[in-house]
Amino acid sequence: MNNSTDKSKMNNNDDVDFYKDDNWLRTCIEGILFISESPVKLADISYTLKVPENKINKIIKLLEKEYIEQNRGFILKRVARGFRFYSNPVIRDILKKFVKSNIRTHLSQAAIETLAIVTYKQPITRTQIAEIRGVRTESVILTLVNKGLIKEVGKLKEPGNPIIYRTTNKFLELLGIDRLKSLPPLEDFKKNGEN
Repeated sequence: MNNSTDKSKMNNNDDVDFYKDDNWLRTCIEGILFISESPVKLADISYTLKVPENKINKIIKLLEKEYIEQNRGFILKRVARGFRFYSNPVIRDILKKFVKSNIRTHLSQAAIETLAIVTYKQPITRTQIAEIRGVRTESVILTLVNKGLIKEVGKLKEPGNPIIYRTTNKFLELLGIDRLKSLPPLEDFKKNGEN
């Protein structure tokens, strides 16, 4: 069977013939990433476009390079085991200024502190968080769970069976990182705090 036979099989009422040129694939990939609210896995793009993952990956790498070289206001990043558009770091200060008034409305100071504790001490229980913060944390933890930033991952096998919490993929996505190891070590913050 040759490629033309494969194409004709795919080109029915349910499918579009995605085997056009690379420019068409680039357009499709950009469109998929643009409408997605969360990182899109390579396998999902491949399945949708009916194009092998290695070809999709090659085009994504070209797009990443192109956006950087053209100094666009956005970049394409691999995060949380997928791909997503983010604002270009070179305009970070301008964007911070633009959204500054909205940032604090998303999370309270208590929620930010609690999230930082979970991030660096996970897996961790509510009691352990409260011991570090010195105050009760039930409502703050509930807020973070409801926002999808932390999640329950099990219970300790000890009296009371306390729930264990960890950060989520959504948290990684919001930070623009692929894994927790990408975060600066906790020691860096301790050193800065001493200066």
